[in-house]
Amino acid sequence: MSNVRPTVHLEDDASALSQGAHYMLSEIREEPAVLDETLVSLAYTCRKVAFELIGDGLDAVYFSGSGTSYHAAVSSNYLASVLGNRPTQAVPASELSSWVHGALSRRSAFVMFSQSGESVDALSAVRAVREAGFRSVAITNTPGSSLSDLADYTIITRGGRENAVTATKTFLCALAAAYLLVIDLAEAAGSINKNNALKTLRREVMTSPLAVRETIRTCEKKAKSLAEIFAHNSSFFLLGHGANYATALEGALKLKESCNVVAEGYAAREFLHGPMQLLNRDTPVIVFTTESDRDMFGPLMIMKTFKDTGAPAVQFTDYEKTLDDSEAVKVAGGLSEPVSPLTFVLPIQLFAYYSAINRGLNPDRPTRLTKVVK
Repeated sequence: MSNVRPTVHLEDDASALSQGAHYMLSEIREEPAVLDETLVSLAYTCRKVAFELIGDGLDAVYFSGSGTSYHAAVSSNYLASVLGNRPTQAVPASELSSWVHGALSRRSAFVMFSQSGESVDALSAVRAVREAGFRSVAITNTPGSSLSDLADYTIITRGGRENAVTATKTFLCALAAAYLLVIDLAEAAGSINKNNALKTLRREVMTSPLAVRETIRTCEKKAKSLAEIFAHNSSFFLLGHGANYATALEGALKLKESCNVVAEGYAAREFLHGPMQLLNRDTPVIVFTTESDRDMFGPLMIMKTFKDTGAPAVQFTDYEKTLDDSEAVKVAGGLSEPVSPLTFVLPIQLFAYYSAINRGLNPDRPTRLTKVVK
């Protein structure tokens, strides 16, 4: 399959950033440009890695990372499970050594995400993988890092230096790189019955910077307004289905990191199995809804049950139909559900940033966190 990519012209949105703003906002606004650069530079690399892995035999794929990187692993695992015909699983890096044992096929591969490439948990996990005789793929934003030296294959994203502790643009670039790798793995494995789906997904991922730019443009004002509305709330729930379960996890982490609030992400219907007991008028619920969620058991139907609790409900959605009594933030359409986190994560990043500002906090420097966990 050809890797010819439609030309995408992107302006530098970060150049409009007013002097004195935080790195986090600047880096969110950089996302269309750095995503575009990542996709252009990695199209060949991801394809080469995928075909080599398949050529050597591949029985299972494990995705791993910590924090934001783990959420990239969860999202990548979802796409791989949709496209693949082999077992896939996402495992936190800190737990991975406990999962590497003799019962696993020797033809397994482990994909490790780490923005810095220096996370102790990521490095320990890859060492355990190598000692057990498995292959490893590093997806990192840092060339020459310890992880890139340790892994069998390395995929370097082009996010550029990320100064804020709260990761935004490096997450999006890692997600895009992993999506390309997963699509290439499916193609290399000869998923003939999914050829059209693979072509569609590849095209959507490669042109996603346009949707990312449009989403930032249309969502920022609304995200800022919602941050003002909920400036005094201290507990949030985020619900996602399918691909955007990972988005709910990542959004909750962004709120915890930047705003010092309690925020929990759930698979949408799992929320009904206990956590819903905690809802009241002081616990906003953010629900990620895509076109594929228009079914009687989906997130939209769950939102109707929130009325009895009085909990404020906000939809982040890529389609026009929303509940009349809920707030809605429109995400640019055009991406299939398995790769929709590329746009759906943007409004929650912006909401987290403006929520921190409204609380008088510095989103770049959470008081108890560092960029690299050692």
